[in-house]
Amino acid sequence: MRKALLITSFLILIPLISVHGQETDSLSSHSNFNTFFDARIGVAYQGSLNLERLWYKNKNALLLNTGIGFTTINYEGTNTGLSFSVTTSVLLGSLPYDQRSKHLEINVGLNNLVESSPSGTQILPFPRATIGYRYQNPQTGKIFRIYGGFFTVGLSFNL
Repeated sequence: MRKALLITSFLILIPLISVHGQETDSLSSHSNFNTFFDARIGVAYQGSLNLERLWYKNKNALLLNTGIGFTTINYEGTNTGLSFSVTTSVLLGSLPYDQRSKHLEINVGLNNLVESSPSGTQILPFPRATIGYRYQNPQTGKIFRIYGGFFTVGLSFNL
């Protein structure tokens, strides 16, 4: 009798535990803070490490980004040096933000190049505007982006 009761208890508990496990997985959402590596080529060659923070979310999301990297810009001569970017991204899609993994991303801001010369150090701001595809898995946190803008193409992945 005791053995039958024990087996029955396990048979009831296993599906119950499984159902609760599925509920927590389905409630996963995107992280509010991300770090990623970004590389782009074209008029500008850049490799950078970036931080990204979710600022607003509803059906779509607004993200604030900043990063530091090494940049070469071929515009009115060649400018090379350390750079820091400050941008804003909008993630668009047909489903609510937390329920989708594929996004249309529009990113605008400034890429500031720190240039050292004999006359001193100066900061040269260059505009940055891109549009691209972003895959962001809410369960694993993986991010992959591919984008284009101002005669450049780039890709990013999270760290």
